Amino acid sequence: MIYKHLFPLLLLTPLMATTSCQTEPQDNWVKSPGLEISVYKEYENGKPYLTVFYENFGADTIQKIKYQLISIKDGKADTTTREIDPPKLLRPKDRHTVPRHIGEDTVAADEVHVGQVWAAKK
Repeated sequence: MIYKHLFPLLLLTPLMATTSCQTEPQDNWVKSPGLEISVYKEYENGKPYLTVFYENFGADTIQKIKYQLISIKDGKADTTTREIDPPKLLRPKDRHTVPRHIGEDTVAADEVHVGQVWAAKK
């Protein structure tokens, strides 16, 4: 009997939660042909780490970057989406590397590649 009254409430709760959490403006992600991401597996003190370079060859000023990281281990590929939030706007002809943080995980993949790249332009 009580389920009759709770069922509509249970249906509306996820809808209300998704609409009320949208307080931050969404970034407009577009493919940017002038933006290049390079990833390398580098060894430091015998441990493999991921090094990421990003460079803006285009004429646009870029606020944020999103890219697909393709990791290959034992012949199996795994794709993850990562975001780069540059400390300042990425102007044309700028080249930077993503800083490595203390305690950062090592790379377990045999190979790393970049898939699609998107940018949020200023």
